[in-house]
Amino acid sequence: MRVFSRINPGVGYVAYLLVLVLKCGTPLLAQEKPNVLFILVDDFGWYDVGYNGSTFYETPHIDKLAEQWMRFDNCYTPSPMCSPTRVSIMTGKNPARHGVTQWLPGTTKAFVRKGDAPRVFCPLSRSSHIKDKEVTLGEALQVAGYETAFYGKWHMGPLKTTGGPTNHGFHSAKAVIETNGCAMFYPFRQKRQNYFPNARKGDNFTDLITDAAIGFVQRDRDKPFFLYLAHFAMHAPIESKTDLRKRFEAKLAKMPQLTEVETRIFDDYAHKPYKRRQDEPEYAGELATLDRNIGRLIECLKSKRIYDNTIVILTGDNGGRTAFFHGAPTSVQPLRAGKTFVFEGGLRTPLLIHWPGHSHVGMRTGAPVTSMDFYPTLLEMIGLQSMPMQHVDGVSLVPLFKGQPLNRASLYWHFPHYQGEGAYPASAIRKGNLKLIINYHHDDVLLFDVVKDPGETVDLASLRPNDAKQLRLELMNYLTEVQAIIPAERK
Repeated sequence: MRVFSRINPGVGYVAYLLVLVLKCGTPLLAQEKPNVLFILVDDFGWYDVGYNGSTFYETPHIDKLAEQWMRFDNCYTPSPMCSPTRVSIMTGKNPARHGVTQWLPGTTKAFVRKGDAPRVFCPLSRSSHIKDKEVTLGEALQVAGYETAFYGKWHMGPLKTTGGPTNHGFHSAKAVIETNGCAMFYPFRQKRQNYFPNARKGDNFTDLITDAAIGFVQRDRDKPFFLYLAHFAMHAPIESKTDLRKRFEAKLAKMPQLTEVETRIFDDYAHKPYKRRQDEPEYAGELATLDRNIGRLIECLKSKRIYDNTIVILTGDNGGRTAFFHGAPTSVQPLRAGKTFVFEGGLRTPLLIHWPGHSHVGMRTGAPVTSMDFYPTLLEMIGLQSMPMQHVDGVSLVPLFKGQPLNRASLYWHFPHYQGEGAYPASAIRKGNLKLIINYHHDDVLLFDVVKDPGETVDLASLRPNDAKQLRLELMNYLTEVQAIIPAERK
């Protein structure tokens, strides 16, 4: 925990520790605190799970958890890309506020249709990595007496620059993937790091990182733990075990055959077509492996007899990857678009929460929530005071477990970048049932009722001009307040 003297130059470690303890409230006795297991899946589409309606993919373990835990049907990620969302989870802040709005290190290249020209400049993120000044969720739980560990994909800035997990609130780290340099099978595309020194040909990354997580959970300890398990699945390259791929190839063979054109959706607001249906055996096989391993880890909690004292959160970092950029492995239909888009398909992801004594069979909510909410939620669940100056854009989800509404009016998104998967620079706001999107490249606004029309098929902007005007004003006021970079028109 040497980070504290670094975060506060001129303030001693002990002094800062006392300040943070006061922020968090008086720590409970170690044996009274619940453990925390946070499971993050990469590129986890809302429609990738059976409980949301997928019929080609098979996720029996996750589907069973959806029956037993609190199910959130409208979980939004703060960004349609992974790096911004990951920083938001750790900080409780919107990407427009913490400044990481694109993948790292980002690009100024404007991806457009052939023969088209970019209409606005494509800015780099205001920040290229998580900032040292942030008091992360890991640091807050360290001070509260937790043994903290980070396993898997980091992607919040270069390890040389950020110091990685152990410099941001985690006592230990395992198989830390700096950016996207990984694959599902040995040797895992590893360049500078040896994720699993004893791995051999044929070993699967998801299996091995789950083994490591199980080993961590099974240790005897005299303090509660916080394990942040960031899977590399389901990020490209998609790679299935042979037997599973063959099983889903057989399943595909029984489905109606489509032409290449029939498999694609062409959208005026995308410069790449995106995938119409789920029919990729490689993806289905890898997802089945992930599902099995999530089931293994939960069973480990039960066999260790700590399941009833462990909070578990299972979610994703953005919507499924649906556009044709180095292949399109999945579809999120009936939602629109996918990863990198601020349409529902790029922002919505599964979310399930197990909170012992509070979540019960059949619990379900349609309230809009976001990944920034996990920070204040966990603080309240383990009995600590909130830190509103830190997790400024998140709210605790605890009221939803009590049947009460959340104290939040609007959600905001800001992705001011052209992106290779098909998206144009855009910002968005959701308030009540309405969601407004500003598309900077097209120089227009779109308005949808995402409760009645989750597929965002009917643009209401011209039919409800006053609503569009008010939502646009609120969105731009927020972006101005947080000093977001607004794409400027090319001259």
